[in-house]
Amino acid sequence: MRGYKLGIAAAVIAVALLGNFSKAEAAGATLVDFEDGNRLMSDGTVWTQDMNVEETLLTDYNIVDLDGEYGLTKDGQLVRFSLFDAKVVKGTSGIVQISGTYYLKQDGTVWDMDGKQLKEYSDIAMINANRHTNILVTLSRSGELRCAYGFQGPMDQLGSASEVSAVLSGDLNEAAVVLKSGKVLVYSKYQADKANPAKYVPTTLTEQAAGALYNDSGNLFVLLQDGTIVVKRSQVPGTYELEQTESQPGHVTALVTEWRGSLIIKLQDGTLRSYSPQSGELQEISVPVIEDLNLRIESKELKVGSKVSVQIDEIWSNDTTKRIPLSEAELEIEKPYLLQKMPDGTVKALAVGQTKLTARSGSFSKTISVSISDTSLMDQGAYIGGTMYLPVQPVFHKLGASIQADMAAKTFTIRLGELPIQLQLGSDTAIINGEKVKMSDKVQTVNGTAVFPASLLKTALGAGLAWDGTYQKMTVSFGSAKLTVQTKQTAQIVKTKSQGYLAKLIGKSYWVNFFDENYRFQKVTIVDIIPNNNGYFAAAFKFPSGKVLNTRKMSGDELISTLADRQEFFTADPYKTYKWPDAIWAKIKDGRVTTGMTKQQVELSWGSPIDASAMEGSGVRVETWSYGNFNYVTFTNGVVTMIYTN
Repeated sequence: MRGYKLGIAAAVIAVALLGNFSKAEAAGATLVDFEDGNRLMSDGTVWTQDMNVEETLLTDYNIVDLDGEYGLTKDGQLVRFSLFDAKVVKGTSGIVQISGTYYLKQDGTVWDMDGKQLKEYSDIAMINANRHTNILVTLSRSGELRCAYGFQGPMDQLGSASEVSAVLSGDLNEAAVVLKSGKVLVYSKYQADKANPAKYVPTTLTEQAAGALYNDSGNLFVLLQDGTIVVKRSQVPGTYELEQTESQPGHVTALVTEWRGSLIIKLQDGTLRSYSPQSGELQEISVPVIEDLNLRIESKELKVGSKVSVQIDEIWSNDTTKRIPLSEAELEIEKPYLLQKMPDGTVKALAVGQTKLTARSGSFSKTISVSISDTSLMDQGAYIGGTMYLPVQPVFHKLGASIQADMAAKTFTIRLGELPIQLQLGSDTAIINGEKVKMSDKVQTVNGTAVFPASLLKTALGAGLAWDGTYQKMTVSFGSAKLTVQTKQTAQIVKTKSQGYLAKLIGKSYWVNFFDENYRFQKVTIVDIIPNNNGYFAAAFKFPSGKVLNTRKMSGDELISTLADRQEFFTADPYKTYKWPDAIWAKIKDGRVTTGMTKQQVELSWGSPIDASAMEGSGVRVETWSYGNFNYVTFTNGVVTMIYTN
């Protein structure tokens, strides 16, 4: 802030949309300050501009004042602007005014921008530094006016700081004060009291001022109370006459700053303009305008419990895109019981249904529709006499409703958003939004669960109902949002269809071989084929004792081949197939091989060899089986004659 800014608000208006004048004002944010191409908006954001006329919106700081390359935050910190960036100056706090390369703190101390305190100043109420000479003028709370250069001692002692609107630093020889009464006092180091050279005699320039500022050339521009601008030029030393500017830009309410030979002024309608005192030309100050709003969601088809990211972008006229954090965005969810905005920038699907998300920024808005389904199958449905019944509490919970069950009164009080629904056990009448609605049948209890006719959802909520007779289940839909409720028959139907050709194995008996050495030669009967959702199956084996064990999951073809593999299972009782002495069976169960055993007995004890070789001559056949790891069995004419183990 340079010079004197009357009517420039320091308050921050919390809005999210900027724009040029009419659009900006309609959106609630207006241009309130301008310094060196930086534009401060009333919402505390700043547009910066580099030499290539590229613009950047800085939103991380709540700026209330600009001066040169610095800004002042609402909480009293100093921010320095650079190309495409801004940073808080470390160690700064409690600042109430910035001017030139100085700042004033709340405790009345004065500091330079390097963080060095000017010890000679204390109890200061107001400062001003000329942008060209950087000469500092200060006003103490007691009314003492001082200049850091040229003047000997205090310039003046005013009644108090409360009388002063602003102090102004001119060129090397001049300073000025604007009083709240409208008087403008000009001080020159050449206008000392002849009787007392240490005392300076001010000249009253006008008593009708509403504001004033020095430009870089030392000219003092004064805003009169009637909204016109006059000037005291610096080219004629010792003269203190006000001249009218070339033309008047209209009713002016504040002189903001000087930039590139023009004055930045505030007009009666609240807008800022660039005004050339030489030509009288009045120009708008460009502020980017929001042109569009983008709303994107990671997926429009959600599952209950899932979380997806939401992105909201403002598109500006200067090709800038501003991402609005979800926590700060104006996002309306049509049915908040279906979808919830989360602190991490996502939305979470809460229940089944369709809802709309609408993002707003000023006068712009974008809306998208989202469908939420439940992919799991809900149990406890019942199909009775051609009517499908749905479980009361599970279904309405899935739809996002709150439910109060009064078991004594046998009533269910349901609220789905703003819609109240009441059901009563034994009654075929529902009360929806205060009106009685006849149902196709009564609310009743099936297998301990309260159920109601599914057609009520169509009547009350406009749901689609699709009955699947093949699988004995019903799908409830709201557009593409779906919820499926199955009956007790559904699971068995699904299971049977999944089993397919494997169902013929149920009831067949086998005898365990090497499939599980803990149960070798025991009889098992397949009592079930258990499918999963990935095309794999487990066989449930029941033992004569009644114990049931499941195999590992395998593909259908693998299960068939495993049962057919003699190394894994027998299809007949081996004790009846091979009527060997108990001593031989004992060796086989222990996995032992001894001389005199046959090849079949060795195969049952150790399994099939990994390699075999044979020689034959003079009516004698010698055969050797290799089991790996240096384990061998030699047969002579089919009988074990030698065993070698490691």
